Amino acid sequence: MTLPSSPAQSTAAIPVETLPDRTARWARECLEWARVPFLPPGRRVGRVYDIVGPQNLFGEDSLFINLGYWRDRPESLDAASRDLARLVAREAELGPDDVQLDVGFGYGDQDFLWAREFGPKEIIGMNIATEQIEIATRRAAELGLSDRIRFEYGSAIDLPRADASCTKVTALESAFHFPSYDRFFAEAYRVLQPGGKLVTADITVRPGPVTDLMIRASDRPGAERTAYDLPRYRKALTAAGFENVSVYSIRRDVYSPLATYLSKRLRDPDMRRVNPVLRATFSRPGLLAWGPWADYIIAVATKP
Repeated sequence: MTLPSSPAQSTAAIPVETLPDRTARWARECLEWARVPFLPPGRRVGRVYDIVGPQNLFGEDSLFINLGYWRDRPESLDAASRDLARLVAREAELGPDDVQLDVGFGYGDQDFLWAREFGPKEIIGMNIATEQIEIATRRAAELGLSDRIRFEYGSAIDLPRADASCTKVTALESAFHFPSYDRFFAEAYRVLQPGGKLVTADITVRPGPVTDLMIRASDRPGAERTAYDLPRYRKALTAAGFENVSVYSIRRDVYSPLATYLSKRLRDPDMRRVNPVLRATFSRPGLLAWGPWADYIIAVATKP
């Protein structure tokens, strides 16, 4: 089953701008992005996404913010994004008895899909982007899902949840933003019940000489976060206490097909609203420039 179309989900709800208005918005966005490095570390990621807003997304009729899973050759980014959400749900074995904590939920599309297709008892979305919390909360109400989904402010490295209060923790394309993988894994372990699962879909670096230098640089004293490649990711989950750890790459089903799709998508008239910096970053040349350095992994781990 796919989600029904509704104004709460559609990018058609984004206001139409004149060229002068759009150009002025781009200038404000670039100025705000330039200020982000000077913010306290805990506010930077949330501020970036508040600046991006729905007007800069690449989806067709949704507000998904992920690169998609293209193994089954979906025809749109929306469909690929739904397939990625379904992959995470299947790996989590998400079902009607679950209390799910979704850390970094975007505008809520993945949670709406999980509620409709997998039927967990409760979904709590956690985020530090205030605009996303407000928009996702409004959309849940419009879709009649407020009794099963709620969205709250909270940090991935200091989750405002009681010990053993969840059966599943998910982070769909968000964990690479967190200040510390080790602290997030520790917090996920703490809030999970015994037998509960952590599942992430995550952008990481690929193993290799250059990325080894990047990882060692990020390990220096005083660094805000640690970069991980696939083997280090697996080791960190095990060190956090998880068992039955599985970490595997799906990069072949993400970057190349996404680049092929966006080479056409970015020529669509509605993409003129997207900030040129973002269009360049996710254009085919942009993806081919940074994609080879990046892995895309699915990680699954169980609390004993």
